Amino acid sequence: MSKETKNAEESLKKTIAESKNRILEDTIKKYDQTITRGKKIGQDTMEKIEETAKTGTEFIKSQHYWESLKKSSLKIKEKGIEQEKKLKKQSPKLYRKIINGFFYFFEIIVGRIKLGTQYGNSSLELLEKLARLKELGILTDEEFAKKKKKILDRI
Repeated sequence: MSKETKNAEESLKKTIAESKNRILEDTIKKYDQTITRGKKIGQDTMEKIEETAKTGTEFIKSQHYWESLKKSSLKIKEKGIEQEKKLKKQSPKLYRKIINGFFYFFEIIVGRIKLGTQYGNSSLELLEKLARLKELGILTDEEFAKKKKKILDRI
C-alpha cells in the first residue's frame, strides 16, 4: 500500500471517528435537554397542583362556600317537606289505585272462580273486608258497589 492510500485511510477513519463522536455528543446533549425539559414540566405541574389545592382549600374555608352550601341544603329540605305534604295529600288516591291494581292483577292470574269461595275466602268474608275498606275511606261508594256486584255475580 502506498503512503497516500494509508494517509487517506487514516484520514477517513479519523473523519468517521469524529463524526461518530459528534453524533454521540449531539445525542447526549439532546437527551440532557429532554430530561431537563421533563423536569421543568414536572416542577411546573406540581406548582400548579399545589396552587390549585391551596386555592381550593381557601375556597372551602371561605364564608361564601358555607353560605352557598347552607342555602342549597335548605332548598333541598324545603323540597323534601313539600314532597312529603304532596304525598300525604295524594296517598288515599294512590293507595286506592294500588289496591285496585292488585285485585285486577290477582283476578287475571287466578281467574274467575264461580264457586262459593274466592281467593281462599268465602264471598261473605270478602264482602266484610270490602265494607271495612269502605268504612276506612279507602274505597268510594262507587268502587264498593262495583266490587260487591262482582263478588255477588260469582256466587
